[in-house]
Amino acid sequence: SELIFTPETADGTVELSFTFDASTLKNKTIVVFESLSHKGKELTFHADIDSEPQSIYFPEIGTKATCPETGSQMAPAKKELTIVDTVTYQRLIPGKEYKLTGTLMDQENGEFLLVDEKIITSELVFTPEEAEGTVELSFTFDASALKGKTIVAFESVSYQEKEIAVHTDIESTPQSIYFPEIGTKASCPETDSQMAPAKKEVTITDTVSYKHLVPGKEYKLTGTLMDKESGEPLLVDKKPVTSELIFTPETADGTVELSF
Repeated sequence: SELIFTPETADGTVELSFTFDASTLKNKTIVVFESLSHKGKELTFHADIDSEPQSIYFPEIGTKATCPETGSQMAPAKKELTIVDTVTYQRLIPGKEYKLTGTLMDQENGEFLLVDEKIITSELVFTPEEAEGTVELSFTFDASALKGKTIVAFESVSYQEKEIAVHTDIESTPQSIYFPEIGTKASCPETDSQMAPAKKEVTITDTVSYKHLVPGKEYKLTGTLMDKESGEPLLVDKKPVTSELIFTPETADGTVELSF
């Protein structure tokens, strides 16, 4: 950038503006060098690559959402749930006050997650001691209606009410919290129906459909047979009839079979 000016006094200030595409400069620092000339001859300059007053910082943030209750990115759909988003920041100025603002999004429609027709947000004011570090932002809300859904935490950092860094990717896996859902269909393989003979040894197979599991993770499916009349566990020889299965899904949605 260049500026032609004629000073009215020996001492003073002028402003030089640079307008450019900075979209690729996250987590970078740029430095402004200046040179003053008269009649084509350089009189003085200010060109110090380590000069803080000449520097412009482009902060970057990344986030990782977890459910403290499960220690993972999967959460139970319950009345009161807390989600913690760990925000990693880079290129902030130590000693300055910043505000971190988070909003929960519904991944299915890309819109704000609404609970009782209200947007779920959280804020944190912090003053970093170093240019790089992490802070935690917590959301506590009613998640009882979120079975089978995925929510995503969007984060924004502002300085003096001006937004300086955002992380708002609706497809971001680290920013996501999954609310698994299962449905089951029991049958008797011997009759290929939901009717079974009362015999000495019978097998019941429960086909369990699951949604919103994280592929590649190991899960344990536990089943218990219940007495519909009493609502209590079915006892055979005074013992409840249970079954377990360890499985690792290859996809988020699918089915497994559990046999009794």
